[in-house]
Amino acid sequence: MNQRTSNILFNIGIAFLILGGIGLTFMAFFTFIGLPIFIIGIILISLSKKKIKTKIIWIFSMITLVVLFWPIWIKINTEKPETYLIPENYSGKIIIVYGEDCGIEPLIENGRRVLEIPNNGILIIKPEFEGGIIDHKYYFVNKNKERTKIERYENDSDRTQHVPGIRLIGSGGIGGIMIDGSSSTESPLAIRYTEFEVYQDTLTDYNSKEEQKFDSLMKDIVNECRN
Repeated sequence: MNQRTSNILFNIGIAFLILGGIGLTFMAFFTFIGLPIFIIGIILISLSKKKIKTKIIWIFSMITLVVLFWPIWIKINTEKPETYLIPENYSGKIIIVYGEDCGIEPLIENGRRVLEIPNNGILIIKPEFEGGIIDHKYYFVNKNKERTKIERYENDSDRTQHVPGIRLIGSGGIGGIMIDGSSSTESPLAIRYTEFEVYQDTLTDYNSKEEQKFDSLMKDIVNECRN
C-alpha cells in the first residue's frame, strides 16, 4: 500500500467515524446504521499506514465522545417523566388533552408529573405536548389510594403476556377552524392529545362505533372546558 492509498483510507475512515458517531448520538433512529458505519471507519483507519498513535487518538477520541454524549442526548430528548394513576377497574381508551388553559396543572411527585385519570378516561391539562423519548409509569389506584403497577406492551402479540396492561397508541390532533374557514391542526382551536388503551382481564378488538363515541365524548368535554 503506497502513501496516497493510505491517506485515502485514513481520510475516508475519519469521515465514516464522524458520520457513524453522529448517527450514534444525535439520531437514535439511525443507531443500527450508524454503528456499522462507525465500525467501518475504525477498520479503514486501522488499515492505513498512519502512525499507531494517530490512529489510537482518532478512534478512542470518537468513542469517548459518543460514550460521553449519549446519556446527555438521552436526557435532552426525554420528555418530562409522567406517572399515570388509573382507576383500578378502568378498561378502555384513555386520552390526555394537552395545552388547554382550562385544563388542570398536574402535581409533581419526585420530579414526575402525575396524571390522575378520571372515571371517563379523559384528562385535560395545561402543559403543552412534548415529543421525545417517553418515561412513563402506569398504576391502577384503588379507593384507598393504593397503587398497583400496570405493565406496558408494545404490540398485539405482547399484550397476551401482559393482562392487565396498557398500550400507548400514539399522539395526534383534531383540526380546528382557521381564518379562511379550513380545518387544520395548526389552528388555536385544534385539540392535541395522546391516547392509550387499558386492558383488564380480556382483550378486545377495534370497534369503530365505540371509537367514534369516545372521540365525540372527548370533543364535547374539551368544548365544555373551553367555554
